[in-house]
Amino acid sequence: MTAAEQQISGNPAAMESAQARTTVTDQAKVQDIISRVDRAHETPMFHRIVALVAAGMLMDSIDVYIGSAVASSALATHWSTVAQNSTFMSAGFLGLLVGSLLAGFVGDLKGRRVAYQINLLLFGGFTFLGAFAPNMAVLSLCRLGAGLGLGAEIVTGFAMVNEFAPMNRRGHWCAIVSLVANCGVPIAMLLCAWIIPRWSWRPLFVAIGLGAAIIW
Repeated sequence: MTAAEQQISGNPAAMESAQARTTVTDQAKVQDIISRVDRAHETPMFHRIVALVAAGMLMDSIDVYIGSAVASSALATHWSTVAQNSTFMSAGFLGLLVGSLLAGFVGDLKGRRVAYQINLLLFGGFTFLGAFAPNMAVLSLCRLGAGLGLGAEIVTGFAMVNEFAPMNRRGHWCAIVSLVANCGVPIAMLLCAWIIPRWSWRPLFVAIGLGAAIIW
């Protein structure tokens, strides 16, 4: 410890002043980084990030909205009951709730990129496994696991776009991502109308799992 440090350590007022200067310096550095990001131009890398986020959220949207069609098909073929369908749907929405609550913590701890990949792995992997479920109970558990990733995907996706987009263009890019994600509703219904009557609901889960793996 230097003489100056010894003098400061023995003087509470000097220590408080030094800590205040350090805090101000750290805040200035953070503000400088934020300002640089806000002034940044939209690079090809940024466009790639937006495309990947939008693609992931499109798959997320499709996965969420096929649930009702899958439950109806399972009930019509006597593979499930009304009570089991209720459990299946509730498991998915419970996963959405918990996943959205945990998304921020995981993103702060591991970084948005890693969190985004974890989300894709969760909902893609559990949806793929659900295609091979032997009964409705196992399918509901898979739906719960997929729901964790589905809920976190939405939160993490918009956070990533906001962090990388210039400040005056954040609304623009979030709107584009939201538009792509909402296209999942009609796409999900068309896929269900085409695939389920011909090959049942299982190929839907396989396709979504493979799609998430490709984006990952």
